[in-house]
Amino acid sequence: MSNIIETAINDAVKMVREAGELLLQNVDDKKVITKNGTANFVTEIDLKVQEILFGKLVNLLPDSNIIAEETADNKFTLEKYTWILDPVDGTTNLMYGYKCSAIALGLVVDGVPYAGIVYNPFLNEMYTAQKGKGAFINDKRIGVTSNGSLSNSLVAFGTSPYDREKADETFRITKNVFGKCRDIRRSGSAALDICNVAVGRTDGYFEMELQPWDYAGASIILNEAGGRITDWQGKDLTYISKSSAIATNGLIHKELIEAMK
Repeated sequence: MSNIIETAINDAVKMVREAGELLLQNVDDKKVITKNGTANFVTEIDLKVQEILFGKLVNLLPDSNIIAEETADNKFTLEKYTWILDPVDGTTNLMYGYKCSAIALGLVVDGVPYAGIVYNPFLNEMYTAQKGKGAFINDKRIGVTSNGSLSNSLVAFGTSPYDREKADETFRITKNVFGKCRDIRRSGSAALDICNVAVGRTDGYFEMELQPWDYAGASIILNEAGGRITDWQGKDLTYISKSSAIATNGLIHKELIEAMK
C-alpha cells in the first residue's frame, strides 16, 4: 500500500505543476466572481484548477475523500485517504497580477497528515514533503531558521480578510508583535507564508482564522522542515475545521504566543 501512496503523491506533484500553468494566464483572462462575505472572491482560474485536479485526484487513491475550497458539500472527515485542496491560495493577489499565489494540496492518511504540495508558478517553486522524509523546494532539502529570539525574527501575518470584525484584534496583536520582533510582512497567501517559514525566509507567521485548505499542505511541509504549527492556544490543528494558526521555526513558538496575548 505504501507504494500506491508514493506513486499517488508523485503523480499529484506532476498534476499540480501542470495546473499551475493556468495561474500564469493574463490578468484579463481571470473573470472574477464574488462569493459570500467581504473580499471573498473566486476566479474562473480557481474553478478550472479545482475541476482539473479534482477529476484526477479522485482516481489516484482508492475510495479517497477530497476536501476543496470551491466545493459546497465537503465531507469534513479523515476516515479515508483525504486530499485537502486549495486551487488558488491568494486569489486576490491573482486578480491583481501580484504574483504571490499558489496551488496548495495536502494528503491525510489514517487520520495523520502525510504529504504536502505547494506550488508557486510565478517563482517556479515547488514545495513538497512526506511524513518522515523531510521537506524540499524543487527537490532541494529545506529547513527552518535557527533563530531563537523573537527580537531578531522576521514575522509574517494574515488579516483574515473575509471577516473584517477580526480586524481590530488582528492589528492590535500585530502592533504588539511588531514592537517585539525585527519586522513584519504580509503576503496575502497563507500557504506561502507557512512555506516561507519552512524554507527559512521568515521565522514565524500568525493569522486569526484559516480554513483547512489554507494550511493543510503547507503545515506538513513546515513540520518536515523542522518547524511547528499550532493554533493560538498551542494545540494541534485538526485539518477538518477552521482555526487560528501560528507557524514558527519552533524556537520562537512560545515567545510569539506570549507576545500575542
